[in-house]
Amino acid sequence: MKSKKNCFNCKITQMNNVIHDKDYTTLKEIADDIGLSYNQIADISSQRIKSNKYNKFKYFPKIAINRINRKNDNDDDDEIYNDKLHPE
Repeated sequence: MKSKKNCFNCKITQMNNVIHDKDYTTLKEIADDIGLSYNQIADISSQRIKSNKYNKFKYFPKIAINRINRKNDNDDDDEIYNDKLHPE
């Protein structure tokens, strides 16, 4: 069984104020915690967000989901992931 490691960071800002900044193991955990569907979270994390008429609203929160960079860990999964992203 694999140990649980935080792989994603979810940061929500509204008018330059950070209102949520937490690390998660899976995208599903993010979805459950902030009350969005898994599909919405997957779209946000892969930057497949379609223009939304509310995005220009002054108080619309900005949600950023980023993969945590763990280059210093000696985890085979990370090496495989990094090799796929940056083949030599």
